[in-house]
Amino acid sequence: MIKIERLNDVVIWTIDRPEAKNALDEAAFGELTDAVREAGDDRKVRAAVLTGAGHVFVSGGDLRALRHKNTPQDAEKLSDAGYALCRAIATLPFPVVCALPGPAIGGGAELAVACDLRVADVRAKISFKQVRMGVTTAWGTVPRLVALVGGGTAARLLYTTHEMTAAEAKLCGLVDEVTENGLARTTALAWASDIALGSPKAIGDMKRLLRETYETAHDVRALERQLFVDTWSSPDHDEAVTAYFEGRAPTWGDR
Repeated sequence: MIKIERLNDVVIWTIDRPEAKNALDEAAFGELTDAVREAGDDRKVRAAVLTGAGHVFVSGGDLRALRHKNTPQDAEKLSDAGYALCRAIATLPFPVVCALPGPAIGGGAELAVACDLRVADVRAKISFKQVRMGVTTAWGTVPRLVALVGGGTAARLLYTTHEMTAAEAKLCGLVDEVTENGLARTTALAWASDIALGSPKAIGDMKRLLRETYETAHDVRALERQLFVDTWSSPDHDEAVTAYFEGRAPTWGDR
């Protein structure tokens, strides 16, 4: 499910769930979070690469596993699991380069934004699909996204769920490089290897400085969590999931 490789001072995590387009279920959250924390405790690791197997990064949360988990308690658990994973990545003492071999949708887009750098294959697309599923972001994403692309572009991505191509994403700063011929992983690994040549302490301190630039509004997390719980357990989310499995457009209620 989560493949872990080591190349000198670089660790590589690959989300490998082909049957679910690398969507995250409870077990995947746990495995990946544990792998990230273990690497953080390994003083020999200088950088990391996070990627998805095949031609998908992460297609979001696993709706088949989550379909009937629609209570506020279920929402709290999901929000906290995703936040713990993204927070673990953000607070590592070394950078994580995200390699996008293909689509990053919903929670997959949130996970990509939690990384320090993003390299995308030309076939990759990024979409924050949350509102089409009747929910909000849940994993501390909005401050990170605004820091990367600015308020206006963040608003467009979050409100319209626009499926941004790799080329568009590079133009607005959402990804840092676009590669041809499936070379996203190779390029990300090369970047991680370059990072590993620097002073571990200086790199870690630089990452901390960069993180502080978008972690000024600490109350945003509490609001995001509550709004996600409210929307996840709402009739609109239930309708969106039902419509997804029935292959139709959802019918929304009033505000």
